Amino acid sequence: MPLPLAPVAVVTAVMTLRSDTKPVKVYIKKPRGTLYWGGAGLNGPYITDQIQALLNAGIQHVYRGVNTTGNEKTDALWTATTLRYEDTDEWTISRGLDNPSGQFNLIGYSYGSLLAAQTANFYANNGHVVDHLVLIACPIDSRFLNSLIMNKNIKSVIKINLTDADDPLYAGMSETELVTSAKILMDQDAASGTTKGIGHFYFRPDSPEGKERRTRLAKYLYDQGLR
Repeated sequence: MPLPLAPVAVVTAVMTLRSDTKPVKVYIKKPRGTLYWGGAGLNGPYITDQIQALLNAGIQHVYRGVNTTGNEKTDALWTATTLRYEDTDEWTISRGLDNPSGQFNLIGYSYGSLLAAQTANFYANNGHVVDHLVLIACPIDSRFLNSLIMNKNIKSVIKINLTDADDPLYAGMSETELVTSAKILMDQDAASGTTKGIGHFYFRPDSPEGKERRTRLAKYLYDQGLR
């Protein structure tokens, strides 16, 4: 797991035991509440606004996954390589678990959707229930996506592709498709700036239109059962 993610996704040291010792059972704290991760860089005012929109819609105990990694290019590189495939590291959450929420929900946008996917996979494989996994504009590998959908401990996988907004990325896309999308993404990023949300950056703009989009998204997720 990339070290800049340490504030939330912490790599736990693996215990190496002698052959004559009994296995040690490691207990993972029961996860509760809703976590939201934004796009590459994990920064920008749209993240705080999206969390507030989720709260306003009636989804309680929403937390920001990570404040920032400070490197959008590095995040984008991980998106195109390691993170879109199933990872075997320990993706544990180090804060936000002490709340009375009756659900455990993970929401991610773009790069953040892959962090949500890896975290959901880890907890589900360790016997914890993930009520909703929300993947927004997520370039996840099809095999990893299908394993999440088939995981009995992940009750709902909600895929929100932005292809109708001309986003070239979508859940289940191939590596070749992702590589050939790079130029389109760079052009959309430059054209979007901070106030326009073009293509993949549909939910990013710091503007009244962007706020309305995030409000609609929050209401949609509430209608899908997130609480």
